[in-house]
Amino acid sequence: MGIAITATALSADDETARNAYNTAFSQLEIDWHWDAATYRELLAGGGQPVRAFVERHRPHLLRAYGVDCLVNAVEATRRGLSAARPR
Repeated sequence: MGIAITATALSADDETARNAYNTAFSQLEIDWHWDAATYRELLAGGGQPVRAFVERHRPHLLRAYGVDCLVNAVEATRRGLSAARPR
């Protein structure tokens, strides 16, 4: 019996990055959680996943916040988590 691979399966690196984004959202008290399918969709578009998510799924935030500020805060938090992760 083999292991079923779904269309939403992510590489180990992408899964690590997705988990880091979800942890960053939690630390920043942003009520978002990306499942594998959502993250795959965001990666398929190229560019910055946070920016793509806001533009596609939370466009109302663009009227209230500078998207660059939000992207920078999430990315800085995510990078900090990655740097703190033991190798």
